[in-house]
Amino acid sequence: MNGTSDTSQHLTVRMEFAAELTSAVYPLVLQRRPKGSWLELELDLWKALTRTVKTWCRQRAAASSADELEGWREGLLADLTESVLSVALKAGITGALLALQLTLYRTVRLVTRKHAIKTQSK
Repeated sequence: MNGTSDTSQHLTVRMEFAAELTSAVYPLVLQRRPKGSWLELELDLWKALTRTVKTWCRQRAAASSADELEGWREGLLADLTESVLSVALKAGITGALLALQLTLYRTVRLVTRKHAIKTQSK
């Protein structure tokens, strides 16, 4: 496989992952009654998650041991959660932030695990 198709394949996987994350967290943020357009909120979530996934995928190559990989995964989960929370706060959500942050973390972790299983089975 040449470098172009490999890069294209990785880009597709990252975009699918960001889309899966967006689909999972969007209803959770929407329940918090954000101000503004629901469509803009969804797009902002997708953009933030896409940026975060791209950043962390570049760093994964450096993780060589099992401990480093676990640390990388925990960092990814935390950063994805914070990206969503940041967009939610900018959108003017209401309600308890800690409860939302925990729910978002659990959701991101579940989607990440499902995505990893799906990707490994291909």
